Amino acid sequence: MASSLSAIVFAAILSAYLFIGRNLTRLASNQSLDVETRRTLRQMTTDVSEAITITSAGATSMTLTKLGASGNVTVSYVYNSGTQELNRTVGTASTKLLSKAESLAFTYYAENGATTTDTKSVKSVELSFTIAAGSQANGTLARYRSVSPRVIMRNKQVLN
Repeated sequence: MASSLSAIVFAAILSAYLFIGRNLTRLASNQSLDVETRRTLRQMTTDVSEAITITSAGATSMTLTKLGASGNVTVSYVYNSGTQELNRTVGTASTKLLSKAESLAFTYYAENGATTTDTKSVKSVELSFTIAAGSQANGTLARYRSVSPRVIMRNKQVLN
C-alpha cells in the first residue's frame, strides 16, 4: 500500500517537473523569437524608410535602392521557403535575418493605400511572417506571428 502511494506521489512530482521544463523551454523560445523579430523589423524599417526606389516587388522578395555614403546601394530581401530563412543582401554580403520562418509575405501599397505590385507606384511596404522554435513532438513548440506597420519610403522622389 505504501509503495503504491509513493509511486503515485513520485509520478505526480515527475509530471510537474516535465510540465515546468516544457514551459521554461517555450518561454526561452518566445524570447529568442521576439529578439529575432525585433531585429528583422528594425532592419527592414530602416532600409525601406531610406529607399529611393523599389526595383523588385515580389510576394516573398524585395529589392530596393537607397543612398549610401559613396552612391546608391542595392539591398535585397529574399525568403527561401525550403530553408525557411529570410536573407538580406547588400552588394555581395548576405545576412540571415530570420530562421525557421514558416511563412512570409511582403505587401506593397501605393500612395492612395491600395495594394500594388507596380514598383513605380509603391509608396509603403508591410512585412508579415510567422516564425517557430521548439518541437511539436515534445510539446515545446512556440510560434510568433508578426505584422509590421506600413513603412513609408521617405526618400522616394515624387512622380512627374
